[in-house]
Amino acid sequence: MGPQTWMIKAAPRAEETASSLWVAVLNLSIGLGALVGGVIVDTLTLQGVLWLGGACALLAALAIWTARTNDALR
Repeated sequence: MGPQTWMIKAAPRAEETASSLWVAVLNLSIGLGALVGGVIVDTLTLQGVLWLGGACALLAALAIWTARTNDALR
């Protein structure tokens, strides 16, 4: 919950508003993820879902590798 702490520190006079905004964004993200996941599973074949999952895993590994070498993110 690091981003939540960051939001509260960014708005010290509006902690309740920052917390409620965080909860709204978190719930929206969960709902959109379920919706997009459902559409993908209904649209693609099993093999397509597996290929998409593999591509997402490779992209995540690339993002992590890129972030490891960036000193500004440490």
